[in-house]
Amino acid sequence: MAFAQIIGISGSPIKNSNTDRLVRAVLDASGLPSEFVKLSKLNVRPCIACLGCKDDNRCKVQDDFPALAEKVRHANAIVVGGYSPYGAVDGFTKAFLERLFSLRHQHGLNRGKLAVAVAGGIGRGVPGLDQSCGQIAMALKMEGMEVLGQLKIIGNPECLVCGYGDRCPMSALPWVFKDDPTSSPEKFLKVEDQTETWHNAQDLGRLIHDRLRDRLAM
Repeated sequence: MAFAQIIGISGSPIKNSNTDRLVRAVLDASGLPSEFVKLSKLNVRPCIACLGCKDDNRCKVQDDFPALAEKVRHANAIVVGGYSPYGAVDGFTKAFLERLFSLRHQHGLNRGKLAVAVAGGIGRGVPGLDQSCGQIAMALKMEGMEVLGQLKIIGNPECLVCGYGDRCPMSALPWVFKDDPTSSPEKFLKVEDQTETWHNAQDLGRLIHDRLRDRLAM
């Protein structure tokens, strides 16, 4: 079985989300054999602290993580993207990061991998985006990876697309758009329009390519 040199992981459950597209932008810019994984399509539960991995670094929980772990352990670089509901990293991404413990235990099989952290969130003064991106980056650093950068996406509250918008008594729109909470398509943000973030993603992809090329040349 051939493994990708760089693997992208997205915890966003939204189809073709801003998070998905920014993770893919890093992969594409690297020019390396890559694979994109959407965690919402898999069954990856949180770590249950059974220590079944203590002797061989192989998680014994019977879900989709062991197969995903094989891809991670053979990759030279990883891009992990999540989002920030309730001011913290989402459950899909958090569960994946917890399960990386099976690769870290004793032998640190992820040490030296190159990594990029990606997070999307409402932003615009609403807490959570910085925290989530930092949580992803910290988990990757604890694995012994070298985090080359953190990419943050200003995203969209569900209230812009659910159909109830500013008419809902629990709407987030008044938090975000204090002066004009009326829902409007013009307020929906796409990551491609966040020029600095998009360009930084491409720069990080090229940096991964160059760093791995230099390693092979040594």
